[in-house]
Order: sequence, then C-alpha cells, then structure tokens
Amino acid sequence: MHFSGQHSWVAVAVLLGVVAIRLLSSQRRRGMGRPGGPPGASGLTASSGPVPEQTTTTESTFTGTAPGWFTDPFVRHEQRYWSGTSWTEHVLDGGAPAVDPPPVPPARG
Repeated sequence: MHFSGQHSWVAVAVLLGVVAIRLLSSQRRRGMGRPGGPPGASGLTASSGPVPEQTTTTESTFTGTAPGWFTDPFVRHEQRYWSGTSWTEHVLDGGAPAVDPPPVPPARG
C-alpha cells in the first residue's frame, strides 16, 4: 500500500504544532517575565537565577532588563510596564490600558 498523501498531512500537522509551540513560548517569555527580569517579575519562565549587575550611567541606573510589559509585581493588575529602570504607572487588565501609580515602598528605619 502507498500512503504518500497521509505522510504529507502528518508532516504538515507536525510542522504546525512546532510553530504553535514556539509562538506560545516566545509570547510567554515576553509577557510573563524571564530569568534575570526586573525586580519582582514573575511568571512561568522566571527563575531564581543570578540577577544581572546594575550598570551606572550619567542619566539613570539600568538594571540590564529591557523595557517591556511584565506581570505586575504588586499583584494589582495583570501586567505593568517596566521602563528599564523602574516600574511605571502604566498597567494592563484584559488588554485594556489603565494608569495606576506603583505603591511607594515603606521607609526603612
């Protein structure tokens, strides 16, 4: 028996599965934090690995993590924007943008 038509279908199905998995994993990494991400970032790909060294510039301190959307470390919204140096007031809930200033850390003393 000759099943060349079925083999083509199987190859296409496997290829689509691989592409779907790659897309989902890359979206999860972008949106849910990543190893060495901003302080407080969490998600399925976050780890307790080493945190990148901070580099001092003349304008501000860069943590080594590029600006982007991450899981809100204050657990008030789904995502909060990380500017590269600090958490901003820009948040997302269900894809809808909103503004909510991050909480002020308690004074140490």
